Amino acid sequence: MTTQAAFRDDYAPRNLEALKQGAIDRLTEAFAQDFISMDEYERRAGLASAANKASELELLTIDLPQVRPQAAPGSRKHARSEPAPMARRNYDLVGSPAVTTGCIMGDRNMTGNWLTSDRVSSFTVMGSTKLDLRDVDLPPGPVHIEVFTLMGDTKIIVPRDLPVRMSAFSLMADSRIDRNVNQQTRGAECWVEVSGFIMMGDVKVVAAD
Repeated sequence: MTTQAAFRDDYAPRNLEALKQGAIDRLTEAFAQDFISMDEYERRAGLASAANKASELELLTIDLPQVRPQAAPGSRKHARSEPAPMARRNYDLVGSPAVTTGCIMGDRNMTGNWLTSDRVSSFTVMGSTKLDLRDVDLPPGPVHIEVFTLMGDTKIIVPRDLPVRMSAFSLMADSRIDRNVNQQTRGAECWVEVSGFIMMGDVKVVAAD
């Protein structure tokens, strides 16, 4: 370890949380501009959240090139999609244990600030599950929602302009994203990835009014 690195480790700045956020912001921008893959983004963001030293954060971003400047106001030709408005961003959600919710022959409503991870596993059999993301703290990057719906329905409500991408497999079932939901995830600071399996049921993503 160099003397400079040892100095940073021995005298860690009090604003370590701010440095973590700065590192994750830079990783998010690098991912949005295709400098790193999604897997690499998630790996580094998890390490950044758990870092205890400034030098650890520096190593996570030292190889990243300088990001391209944002397009001038009014320029639409190469502009990135607008990020979803986020009153609160919770970096601690990245890499936390998945939220698991189950519903069998009943109703399950997840409302309020219930999201404690960037991963959600939803299991619904002959029932109804609602995952409401309007009031949750959102992590940077993707929120992965894996659904298993059998002879039931799952409804996901997202804030307006929060991008959503769906790759769930449907068998004698219906999976759809309403036309008023933003599906352009490229360049977004955070977005939702919906995957899983639906059989003889329904999964629907809608945007809040």
